[in-house]
Amino acid sequence: MYNQQLSVNSVSSKELSYISDCLKNEELLAKIAVQGVAESQNQQLKQKLAQIAQDRLQNTDQLLRTLQQHTQMSH
Repeated sequence: MYNQQLSVNSVSSKELSYISDCLKNEELLAKIAVQGVAESQNQQLKQKLAQIAQDRLQNTDQLLRTLQQHTQMSH
């Protein structure tokens, strides 16, 4: 039973690569949104871009937390 749990909890290198790509994409989207906030003159657009940046950063945090939980469970 322990071996089954370990195999379910292990993450392949392909999955780690995908997670890494997701983290990079979320970070890039957040940076672009923040840049748009700084450059925009339209208050509604600034608010929307700020929300997008916040959402992207929350996604990054969630991905990192999930990965940390996984690595803690597999040790």
